[in-house]
Amino acid sequence: QAAPVWRRIAERLNMKILRFFAEQIVYLLINLILFLIAFVFLYLGYAPDNTPRKNAIYLSIGTSLIAAGIVAALELWKDLSRNKMLMRINNVILEAGIEAAFVKRDLDKYDRLMRGLKDQLDITGYSLNAFYESYCDLLASRIAECRSLRVRMLVVAPQSKFSKQRAQSEGRDGQAFRDSVNRLTSRFSTYDRVEIRQIDEPLTTMIFRVDDAMFVGPHLHRKPSKSTLTLELAREGWLFAEYEREFDSLWNDAVPVGEA
Repeated sequence: QAAPVWRRIAERLNMKILRFFAEQIVYLLINLILFLIAFVFLYLGYAPDNTPRKNAIYLSIGTSLIAAGIVAALELWKDLSRNKMLMRINNVILEAGIEAAFVKRDLDKYDRLMRGLKDQLDITGYSLNAFYESYCDLLASRIAECRSLRVRMLVVAPQSKFSKQRAQSEGRDGQAFRDSVNRLTSRFSTYDRVEIRQIDEPLTTMIFRVDDAMFVGPHLHRKPSKSTLTLELAREGWLFAEYEREFDSLWNDAVPVGEA
């Protein structure tokens, strides 16, 4: 599906460039006429029948017109480059829906979002240890206050080799994630509107959705999750929908924690 998306973006970009030139058609025609007139004057400037003074005047006019045409062409190129840059910004920021980029995953703005949580929380992680330590009590409070709130937590099976390898790559004991997942399930498994599932495969992406706000980022080699780059996505962008589908796909393949 990625290829058609990028093909559509390329086609849209080409159409915008063609539209840009169409809007500048008068400007282009004037520059073309300037160059033609300049070459006429240059031709006359080398005519053997003219006096040296007249040739010098013709050459001066011709070279001045060429210089003016070159400056005009450079201005047009600058406008085109600016237009292309704005289109790239439009694609990356507006259409894709990237609100912000952060060098870490442990963000202060999570506090405000969690305090206002009402309808949906989706989160992935190898153990969700940092999330539990930061928001365990607050989440329990929001669940009690908001009857429509649904919570989905997705972890990597703590007994799997992937979980143990990840823990060791971050410099932790191989069983560290198991203890964190056990603590998480012990606290929230009795809540009707909280589901905790596990996958038996490596987790490549962190997804953290709080109502209409979403944060995503990769799991990098030997780097703790909380210190890894994070993108904030807008609800209206296509990236939000893409990661929403990714979470649903992982969720549908997962099983309740503790099952094989």
